[in-house]
Amino acid sequence: MARDKYLQIRLTEEEKFEIEARAGALTLSGFLRNLALSQPIPQPIPKAEVVIHSADPELVRAVAWIGNNMNQIAKHLNSGNATDNSILLKLIEIQAALDTELKRVMTDDR
Repeated sequence: MARDKYLQIRLTEEEKFEIEARAGALTLSGFLRNLALSQPIPQPIPKAEVVIHSADPELVRAVAWIGNNMNQIAKHLNSGNATDNSILLKLIEIQAALDTELKRVMTDDR
């Protein structure tokens, strides 16, 4: 069988010298061919399967709304503003919304 295909690789001077030394009396082509073809090829490790969960769009909107409100409250508090009754009422409203959504999710899953 005629060998009419070739591969090119780039090596440092040290790498070339090391390969020539290991090849001994064999030609570089013969040495590298024998080395490459006689080595077992490890099977690739399968990637973990990505599981995409679907979510209730209403639940996603509710959680986004709650997160937005919490970010606004955190920004207000972190800017050194005083905590007044409107912020405390908003926190109670957020807690009630979370409780409502949690109860809805728990009853929908059964």
